[in-house]
Amino acid sequence: MLSRAIIALYISLITSRGLAPVSSFGEGLVLKRIRRSLDVPPLSSSPAEPAVPLPSSSESQLSPKSSRASSVLRGGTEPAFSSELDGEDRAGTFVCAGCLAPLFFSECKFDSGTGWPSFWAASADAVVVEGGGPFANPLAALFGRDVGCNSCGGHLGHRFDDGPRRTTGKRFCINGAALRFRNDGPAPKGTPLMDS
Repeated sequence: MLSRAIIALYISLITSRGLAPVSSFGEGLVLKRIRRSLDVPPLSSSPAEPAVPLPSSSESQLSPKSSRASSVLRGGTEPAFSSELDGEDRAGTFVCAGCLAPLFFSECKFDSGTGWPSFWAASADAVVVEGGGPFANPLAALFGRDVGCNSCGGHLGHRFDDGPRRTTGKRFCINGAALRFRNDGPAPKGTPLMDS
């Protein structure tokens, strides 16, 4: 806990004095990710925690059930190995915590060893992946491309190009707090999947 406080103080000092490394993309990606990780609230064990209101009107349709889900859907990241959904192996559908839109099917889930639920494909038209080539986000190979819910715009996680080769070769590394599991059995045969 002390190290988080020191890092937070360091970030506030260097950014307030204009010493933070920046690029034409704005605040440095490393600082942005550290700042996001410090804003993640502690894991709540209470399932009946009230929804946290979201500030902007564009996010008003999101209705997460916990402050952690609210933080993640706004762009935060939960700690690795903190989600029960990482080990979820029943047949069913993973839906958005904000709007309950179906996003991923259990048939596409695999254990990546990263500590976050990982999928090799999403339901067709369910998610939006940050676009652009290597020049739009030169660190995408390292940090992944942002993935959001196509229905409500909530931040879900990141997509990497190091998934299972026998499938799409993609790895959707998704925050468990941004998902809810619906135990509705396997996806119907012929269900369209996202092809990239």
